[in-house]
Amino acid sequence: RHIMKNKIIIFLIILTSCSTEKKNLIIEGEINGVKNSKIYLLIADDGIIMDSTNVIDGKFNLKTFLDEPKEISLILENINSKNKFDFITEPTNILFTSSKDKFVFNGKIKNSKLYSEFITIDNQINKFDEKDLELLAKQIEFSVKADQKKYDSLNKERIKINQKKILFIVNHSINNNSSPVSAFIIHKYKKSINKNYIEKVYNNFSDEIKDSYYGKKLVFNP
Repeated sequence: RHIMKNKIIIFLIILTSCSTEKKNLIIEGEINGVKNSKIYLLIADDGIIMDSTNVIDGKFNLKTFLDEPKEISLILENINSKNKFDFITEPTNILFTSSKDKFVFNGKIKNSKLYSEFITIDNQINKFDEKDLELLAKQIEFSVKADQKKYDSLNKERIKINQKKILFIVNHSINNNSSPVSAFIIHKYKKSINKNYIEKVYNNFSDEIKDSYYGKKLVFNP
């Protein structure tokens, strides 16, 4: 009986040890203005809850296992809340900071190399989008004035801006073929990208990226 009991204890120690090792994504958080609330950690694509905890006096700690870089979500208050912050990350120790009133807008991630890489690219993409919005505002003005000629001219400019944005995304992914972020961005904008471009980018990826979560999505869900 003593032998059996010892074996059970050893088994439980090993099981606990394995469980601890699997927690390779740790998120420490600080949210200004939150006294007591719930926060959830999900896989962005499928909405699977990976962990949840209480935010007490603005602080929380989430832990989970991430098998490879993926986009994940932090959702404040309840699972259907609009306070949903999405970000791509590798398994690492992260610091997340934000505020209750502007949870998404003020959300910041520290210590994730992939997120930093994504933000650099996303900032450039946002410049294209901001220019497009400026042209759209002018387009609306000319639409109200019934100036079809200027309306059509602005429409052509908007098409060119969008084409430049897509070419930027494609060229970046081709020139950074060993980065998980490249596959993620192509997946994120795949509905706007010609299938021939997607195939060209995919074929240029390293074997590791081709076999990654987002690399596979480009093959099975082009």
